[in-house]
Amino acid sequence: TEASPVLMVTYSPGEIESSIFFTGRVIPFEQFDIYAEVTGVFEGSGRSFKTGTAFKQGEIFIQINSEEERQQVQAARYDFAAAISQLLPDISIDYSEYYDEWQTYLDQIDATEPLQPLPEVTDRQFRMYLNRQNIFSRFSSIRQQEVRLSKFTIRAPYDGVLTDHRVNRGALVQNGQMLGQFTGSDRLEIEASVPAREAQFVSVGDQITVQTSGINSNTYSGTVTRKNALVDPGTQSVKVYLDVSNTELESGYYLEGKISGRVFTDAFKIHKDILIRDNELFTVQNERAMLSTVELLSSAGDSMIISGLEPGTVIVDEFRSAAFEDTRVTRREEQ
Repeated sequence: TEASPVLMVTYSPGEIESSIFFTGRVIPFEQFDIYAEVTGVFEGSGRSFKTGTAFKQGEIFIQINSEEERQQVQAARYDFAAAISQLLPDISIDYSEYYDEWQTYLDQIDATEPLQPLPEVTDRQFRMYLNRQNIFSRFSSIRQQEVRLSKFTIRAPYDGVLTDHRVNRGALVQNGQMLGQFTGSDRLEIEASVPAREAQFVSVGDQITVQTSGINSNTYSGTVTRKNALVDPGTQSVKVYLDVSNTELESGYYLEGKISGRVFTDAFKIHKDILIRDNELFTVQNERAMLSTVELLSSAGDSMIISGLEPGTVIVDEFRSAAFEDTRVTRREEQ
């Protein structure tokens, strides 16, 4: 039978660093949609509540009119103070050791300020007495009202920019209504899609190099910080998140990059197209093409890093179907 001329390469294992190429998009590390948890008229904020307005951490960017709710909470605090006042005569007689502490607590109640924590009660009989007088339940009810009152004011959780606004001053805001979107300005990350077949070779902590496109392209270094555990069924890819500490990048940029993975000490790089059934390829034995199983170590763009063959083994370095097995072969030089 006439021998088939094929390209051949000799398996010479050595030290190889794995690399996976990707395209990614710069996205904010911190971003959230703003929703109202209460109903009321939107009064505005310390600055203009418009897309593009920047806010510092702690600044009020949404204030909903809370006057009615505030008056109800103040009335509840007055009632609570009155309830404690009615108990003090009995406390002075039956639980005199606690009188001064509760008198001081009563003196500190300010109807315009949140209630302070109740004095600690360790005496079982005294606790039962206070419980019968509904002191604990009334205190918890007021605390619940105070939490609701706080929801009329929304502050910036971090430095950032209002990237969308859905409401204007004077509008009636409903519970559950989306008011806008707030994006942090201090930290960005890159969201990259890596083919599912290659994602198994990406690990948290791997070093990356990314490059912006255009005439004045720049190169930045970073690290893999997170990796999704699910494969996107539509794209057959896995989301990988990369940290790049550089303030020059802007949200929305598209980047090209390379993830530097492990360094393999006994490995060899081949083109992916010569693999048969994922982990087999043709080697030359006694001038015939024979299928041999290899261990896949990592992906490297269009190449695959493998191991598992004896040094000096000759590999058929071009695509052939499984039916090519046992075919006589001869070396063909690249043109």
